[in-house]
Amino acid sequence: MKAVVFEAYGDSSVLKFTDAPMPPIKDDQVLVKVYAATVNPIDWRIRSGGLAKFVECDFPVIPGREVAGVIEQVGADVSNFKVGDPVFGFLQQLEMKWGSYAEFVPADAYKLAHKPAELSYEQATALPVAIHTAQQALFTHGGLEAGQTVLIHAAAGVVGSMAVQLAKQAGATVIATASPGNHDFVLGLGADRVIDYHQQDFGEQLKSEYPDGVAVILAPFAGKSLQGSEPLVTSSTKIILLSPVANPEDMKIGPVESQVMICQADGAALESLSDQFASGELKTEIARVFNLEQAAEAQDLSATERVAGKIVIKVN
Repeated sequence: MKAVVFEAYGDSSVLKFTDAPMPPIKDDQVLVKVYAATVNPIDWRIRSGGLAKFVECDFPVIPGREVAGVIEQVGADVSNFKVGDPVFGFLQQLEMKWGSYAEFVPADAYKLAHKPAELSYEQATALPVAIHTAQQALFTHGGLEAGQTVLIHAAAGVVGSMAVQLAKQAGATVIATASPGNHDFVLGLGADRVIDYHQQDFGEQLKSEYPDGVAVILAPFAGKSLQGSEPLVTSSTKIILLSPVANPEDMKIGPVESQVMICQADGAALESLSDQFASGELKTEIARVFNLEQAAEAQDLSATERVAGKIVIKVN
């Protein structure tokens, strides 16, 4: 099969478009013929070696942790999928070997969901990580409830924009930070208030409008914007970080210790929300679509961290 492979840590030049052996599957797995994959920041961080303490690599490695495609083969213990089913999901591996930058990829069946016919493969592959991350950060870790106020940083990004929609749908008041050019986009997602995080006193400005502070702070990217949130932090605020390599100063804001979250794959959660994406009630943005042999270029674009929307790779 055709695949993108790297045999050692390094910059994007280590990625090679080449022939690779067909992957094996276990009894609780399926083999997916890949139609579309995505580029997530974790992909190039794994490739660079920056996450070697968190995700091991069994070289040669095929990157890619989201997939949309069609079931090609079913393991002996799998009963909820059959050959020919269109599926999508988050592959979440603690050891990277077989990823979705390839014509075929093995996947644990419980991590997949049936793809709605109304969604293209490109649209479907853009959803799993954003859904899991936003949902688990807000509700599993943050405990967000109707009537509470949440502050979502980087709200124009893939995770942030998903979080705005899910929080608003749950009946929360949503404060969002974004650069000025993205304010209309974030308001269109349902945010009640959008503020420019570049303003040095944005926390104080929001404090005057929300004197009781916020129940949850979600920071897809920590750093200056998170630290500027301190005026909104009370002893009961829950701060959720998404990076396993957050800076030490991000780990305590005011009186509160931050929680670092790594999302978990959950095919059932994808199934429960997929119809809302098919109907357009929930949405995500696709920034650019690349061909498989352009994976290095796609990862370089992701590494700029200035992409509004998901980067997708078309495979089959």
